[in-house]
Amino acid sequence: MLLAECDPMGRRVLPGFMADRMRQPAGPGLLGLAMAVGTGSGPVPLEEYVVPIVDDDRVELLHGVRDPRHGARLESLWPRLAEAAAARDGDVVADLGQIGGTDTPTEMLRAADGIVMVLKPTLSQVDAAAPRLDALKELPSDRKTVGLCLIADGPYDAAEVERALGVPVLGELPYSPAHARVLSDGARPRWSFEGSLLMRLLGRLGRRMRSSTAEGVPGKAVPAVTGGRQ
Repeated sequence: MLLAECDPMGRRVLPGFMADRMRQPAGPGLLGLAMAVGTGSGPVPLEEYVVPIVDDDRVELLHGVRDPRHGARLESLWPRLAEAAAARDGDVVADLGQIGGTDTPTEMLRAADGIVMVLKPTLSQVDAAAPRLDALKELPSDRKTVGLCLIADGPYDAAEVERALGVPVLGELPYSPAHARVLSDGARPRWSFEGSLLMRLLGRLGRRMRSSTAEGVPGKAVPAVTGGRQ
């Protein structure tokens, strides 16, 4: 599986979860890939710019830009990266950050088999999600799955959010700052981290994402895109 940080506003994994876990140089990542391919039309050398996240080489990372001012350099890369991700042998999860702005990598959304928006069940976040979901529904696709992931830190339950937004909730994650900081900030994990409710439900969410997008496509590795507000 490949995690691709495609948020134009900047990367999070290298200075977060990977801060003390790198076993090799991180390389130039997404920006280096964009500079390498330029505006040409040849194949995108994606595998040359990824690094392993875990030691078994089954999960890899394409880390994003450090400086959001470099986001403009990525515009010509998105359609070609989307094509390379869709053709890759294995699942691809692309983090697009807060979608809806002029810098949203729309080509990545179009190419995705599934889109998951992450939000808290609060009035402000549900209100902000509505127009973004409307825009996602208008993307041309004959079998795209659009779903929600809720962070359980708000007054509304999944059924209420589903009714308000008209989109199914694929998963709910607990509001667990101490465990979440291991992933977001590279905090030292507690002894209970691996077996925590957050990690168990993350695994369940991943399986739900894959099954909801891979249905009817036997043997195909399905790219999935996450994006939205958190």
